[in-house]
Amino acid sequence: MVRPFRAFVLILSGLLLCSAVSFGDTNITTLIQRVGGELLWDPVLERGIVNRGRRSVVFQVGIPFLLKDFNEVTDIEAPRRRQDGSVVVSDESAKAFVSLFAVDQPQDSFTISTIIIDPGHGGKDPGTIGTHNIDGERLVLEEKDLVLKVSQSVVNQLKENFPDKNIILTRSDDRYLALEERTAIANAVELAEQEAMIFMSIHANASLNRKASGFEVWYLPPEYRREIVDPEDLDQEQKTIAPILNSILEEEFTVESILLAKEILDGMETTIGTVSGSRGLKEESWFVVRNAKMPSVLVEIGFVTNPEEAKLLNTETHLQKISSGIYNGLAAYIRNFEKSGE
Repeated sequence: MVRPFRAFVLILSGLLLCSAVSFGDTNITTLIQRVGGELLWDPVLERGIVNRGRRSVVFQVGIPFLLKDFNEVTDIEAPRRRQDGSVVVSDESAKAFVSLFAVDQPQDSFTISTIIIDPGHGGKDPGTIGTHNIDGERLVLEEKDLVLKVSQSVVNQLKENFPDKNIILTRSDDRYLALEERTAIANAVELAEQEAMIFMSIHANASLNRKASGFEVWYLPPEYRREIVDPEDLDQEQKTIAPILNSILEEEFTVESILLAKEILDGMETTIGTVSGSRGLKEESWFVVRNAKMPSVLVEIGFVTNPEEAKLLNTETHLQKISSGIYNGLAAYIRNFEKSGE
């Protein structure tokens, strides 16, 4: 997902604001002000991303190159941290930095071109099962059936309101798909340069505690490390920076996954929050989330093992409210994403 990077720690670090420099050196803050950019600074990795419009330039202390728009390398003398805490570059490197912002910026906006909805389980794998005796009637709920109904409804709403987007449902009927097949479907999608995609897996919950109830949205823990960039897909020049590029994209995917999860949680809170409680945002390295090379979340729509929630999940009205809440969250995320990429 190549677009203006959003992070939790944004503006200039105090360490970068020190102004004293040696002859022949240029303070990085001076360069940022000169090009009219915004700095996103990672104090742990000592890495900065400078955004102006749709142009992004990445630099890192001790690394002898600049990375433009996450795909073009410019060799420079490595940025250095001085004893006073300031980060500086040589005057020649400063000229190279400024020149990257002098190039015409891309005209196309960033868009979410593909949305993948993955109903969990299916076929020989029923998922969680809730069995209840309610008012003398036996009620059996299988997760695979509930999540398929919800997923189909979400897809229909997406297709109706975003007809220009590629909406993929990993299974449209009661068939079994291995976890590897689900992520393979997602990772096989080819994107154009200004396009991005998101992945959402939908599940139902269960607990030995029959009082447990509510909905929740999961994302991959930020500390989990995965390979997003395959060095074999890069040209010879880019292969030298594959680990750094992978780290940058991984941070971006984590931030976007959290933002996506929050929008979905808020959407569900609006439509079913009065009858089913929100259990909040959660972190876990689920297989489909950690192996989808894009922002990805996993939604738990409710507990089939809770008698009262099972009665709700057994009604078309409640399932439609769930799907509407999920759709509203997706739509809000898409609008915010595409607006920020203008």
